Amino acid sequence: MPPPPPKRDNNNTKVGIRVAYEKLVASVIRPPRVNYDPSELGPRIRRVAGRVVERVDYELLNQRGEILACSRWSPKRPSNDVVVYLHSNSSCRLAAVKSPVLETVSKSSASLVAFDFSGCGRSEGDYVTLGVQEKDDVATVVEDIRRSSPDAKIILWGRSMGAVSAILFGQVDAMVLDSPFSSMRQLVDDVAKRALPRVPSCCVGCIAFQLRRSAKKRTRCDVLKVSATEAARVARAPALFIAADRDALAPPDTHSAYLASIWAASATIVRFDGEHNSPRPAFIYDKIARFCTLAFKPPWHAEPNLRPRKTY
Repeated sequence: MPPPPPKRDNNNTKVGIRVAYEKLVASVIRPPRVNYDPSELGPRIRRVAGRVVERVDYELLNQRGEILACSRWSPKRPSNDVVVYLHSNSSCRLAAVKSPVLETVSKSSASLVAFDFSGCGRSEGDYVTLGVQEKDDVATVVEDIRRSSPDAKIILWGRSMGAVSAILFGQVDAMVLDSPFSSMRQLVDDVAKRALPRVPSCCVGCIAFQLRRSAKKRTRCDVLKVSATEAARVARAPALFIAADRDALAPPDTHSAYLASIWAASATIVRFDGEHNSPRPAFIYDKIARFCTLAFKPPWHAEPNLRPRKTY
């Protein structure tokens, strides 16, 4: 008689689910806050990409009454072209100067605005919501730009959560979308399957349910409702998608590449060999600089050979 099959260790499965759940909640609504001094943003006046830019720090009050810490780098020659950089859920506006973002924007002679989302950096707030409330922060910043410059042409450049927030807001001239996730449900499914490949799909559903419950209790927001797919299907602004081929957090096939494939307006996707948090290679920033320069040219269709196309 053959020996009975080994019993599944339910205790280990339960522990694994609990660990995965706790990590997921922490990464979603309360990643480590980046604490920094404003001096880390660099000198007030500096030369970038051969151009002199001046930084002005300021504060705005968002729709929830929280203070947002903001900065604007403007070229010496005034411009109505503005790029708004939207950081990821575990980052802050410091990313604009610790990476080639400021240099890339300066190449197009545009101003750069970067700010800390609520719950991040030096802004007020306790939690992030992966786009639910962040899109309202974007609205606050964009409305402020338009009050002072009604004719401003605005590009949103977002990374991860910032990219999703850009998609959900949508009311700008163009977007650079670096590693957005298509929906929170899909993200939870991908993360859970990677962390616990042998866990039944019903358990993944339990993790999603508990995540919604915990997040809603702390933030009063249903984070599982975050979905960029519906906004992508009615998008009106041209977009440049950036995707890392080895992105395990938000695999391109179910996230960025999928969003590019359903984007209602012009969409181009550029991929590179890297992971979700890998430094972006120089050619990516070159593509972004060219895209921004084109998007700021009136009219958009002035150079058809450079116009973004559906490429995957």
